[in-house]
Amino acid sequence: MIAVVGNKKQEISKIELNELIKNFEKVILDMGTGDGRFIYKNALKSPTNLYIGLDPAEKQLEIYSKEANKKRLKNSLFVVGSIENIPNELSFIDKVYVNLPWGTLLKKMVKVESQVMENLHNLLKNDGEMEVIFGYVPELEPSETERLELPKIEEASDIAQIFSSFKEHFSIVEMRKLSKKDLGNLETTWAKKLKFGRDRNIYKIILEKQGE
Repeated sequence: MIAVVGNKKQEISKIELNELIKNFEKVILDMGTGDGRFIYKNALKSPTNLYIGLDPAEKQLEIYSKEANKKRLKNSLFVVGSIENIPNELSFIDKVYVNLPWGTLLKKMVKVESQVMENLHNLLKNDGEMEVIFGYVPELEPSETERLELPKIEEASDIAQIFSSFKEHFSIVEMRKLSKKDLGNLETTWAKKLKFGRDRNIYKIILEKQGE
């Protein structure tokens, strides 16, 4: 797989990744990490965990990869990939985060395809879980919601209906609406902006991987 290290690219083999993983208690992956702020901030807070950010935009990954280099963080990786193209080297993840997905990633979560579902399922350990921070407002982003043909989400039941599509491989163990304070604590660049914007219905959904 290809990792972004500062402003350079580095290839990491499965063997090299496994050797790195041995040094940590848990492996956490942020799907669609963008600039990687979530990875950087959490790696600073929890040095016993390995944090991996996955995003197709190499230039975006450079932003916090450079910061991680300055701090000489050994527990952060910024990897090129997407929900449709997860590097084969990644597996046995303890927890996957999907924080405020947008664009293609948002569409894949709302209208989940069987292959995407299997990709997520296979990515996690047998007792692994996925946490999704999710919400959008058609009135505030009309062009994007129309382009992606997204359904309205006005009630918690609408969220439950969307994520019922995951029931073949996952069980919903938690679903709750987040406050602006919750968003501010999320440590992503977009969440920080939403904290000071208009009120939105943003939900946290935790899904637990079902057995094979």
